Amino acid sequence: MKSKRFLVDGRFLESMATGVDRYAFETIKELDKICGGTDISILVPDTVKNADSDAAKAAAGLKNIRVIYAKRTGMWTQGTFAFYALKMRAVPVNLCNEVSVLAPDGIVCLHDTCYADCPEFFPKKETEWFLKIYGRIARKAKVILTVSEFSKERITEVLGVSPDRVVVAGNGWQHFEQITPNEYIFDRLKGVEKGQYYFTLSSANKNKNIDWVVQAAQCNPKDEFVIGGRNLERVVEFNKYPNVHYAGAVTDEEAKALMKYCKAFLFPSWYEGFGIPPLEAMSTGAQVVISDRASLPEVFGKSAHYIQPDNPMVHFESLLNKKVEGAQEVLGKYSWAKTAKTVLQTITAF
Repeated sequence: MKSKRFLVDGRFLESMATGVDRYAFETIKELDKICGGTDISILVPDTVKNADSDAAKAAAGLKNIRVIYAKRTGMWTQGTFAFYALKMRAVPVNLCNEVSVLAPDGIVCLHDTCYADCPEFFPKKETEWFLKIYGRIARKAKVILTVSEFSKERITEVLGVSPDRVVVAGNGWQHFEQITPNEYIFDRLKGVEKGQYYFTLSSANKNKNIDWVVQAAQCNPKDEFVIGGRNLERVVEFNKYPNVHYAGAVTDEEAKALMKYCKAFLFPSWYEGFGIPPLEAMSTGAQVVISDRASLPEVFGKSAHYIQPDNPMVHFESLLNKKVEGAQEVLGKYSWAKTAKTVLQTITAF
């Protein structure tokens, strides 16, 4: 009996803009180390081939996963990727919340069902678009990967699929070990001293709950707060808050420095399928203060300090004085190597 072929949608290598892209990137790198003997290819837009990026270099360095470059088209997943999957008679694998209608049934990673669970956080048209994607995944994915038991439970309920079709393969943090902190960020943030501030890394998406941080800063006027993230000035008037310092979009190197020296890393999200940033912060030795909602209690257990995302009246010193378990229990539970092992087991069992 001829062994099956698998084709991974490698469009994520073009952008690397989100945590979902990070998941796919780190999983593929680890999968490449252990998949010898399994016929796996990755289809990558030709725009990546000559790009000067870590993603391009990683793709070029794959040993066991065959890299196929194809012309970048506007209909990549639905057109180009589907064409190659059919031509190669390969099982399609997509690690980034999408599935091709024309390709054969395959394996998809759906990280969460936030658009179904929290439609009030997103524009109506965006929500409608992702609800359609959820429906496609339910119809086309024989196996659905996801990142937490919480997300698995929501997927089975929202999509109406059997739990037997859903496999949990969590995130990791080991990519952060390769990052050197860039402490020059403190030269840019006037009035911010190492060890004397609370830090959060966020986005403008409402589920990230950046308002909680700003309101908590108002409740703690003697404390300093640093917020990093792209385009947050669109949703927060930072000049109104003298003890809040906006760092703008920060690099991984800058984020690691800010995590390393903060009093605590704040992550008050209303909704997360997993939550990589607090895991990254834990790996630097930072204490983490996180929301008690969605997947976060499952992932971080007794190693985090919890807040309610609708109550910013928190006295941080008192909260941080409460004893929690060490970070090692959480850090030891998750790794990209474990993720890749689960993905490979899913592929070989398909």
